[in-house]
Amino acid sequence: MPKPKDNSNLTELIKGGLLGTALFIILTLIICSLLLKTDLGKDTYFPFLMLVSALSGIFSGFSAARKKRENGLINGLTASIVPAIIILIAMSLAYKSFSVFELIVAACCLFGGIIGGIAAVNIKKKRKPIKKR
Repeated sequence: MPKPKDNSNLTELIKGGLLGTALFIILTLIICSLLLKTDLGKDTYFPFLMLVSALSGIFSGFSAARKKRENGLINGLTASIVPAIIILIAMSLAYKSFSVFELIVAACCLFGGIIGGIAAVNIKKKRKPIKKR
């Protein structure tokens, strides 16, 4: 009897992308509400948006690559494509045009995904101590 194909890597990539997107939405809402309450200028929104997109990329890349523990760069980049596309679409709809700023924010997300995937692969697992009899 043939073995069924193992799609666990694909499901991990999709889960990582969706978790990164959810984190992006939550952090964006929190930071926007804080910035609106402090009445800062519009110049401060863009650096915070870059930070939030990088954090969502790191989270999606890390969560996608932590179980397999191989190909962190590829898995992190692939998982962070989902939040990057959603960021591009949302910013294009919000600004009603397409500019370089959207590409910079999406690039921060993709770069964060690479960093998160590499970090997930390189984190050492704790070994259980051997019990002596």
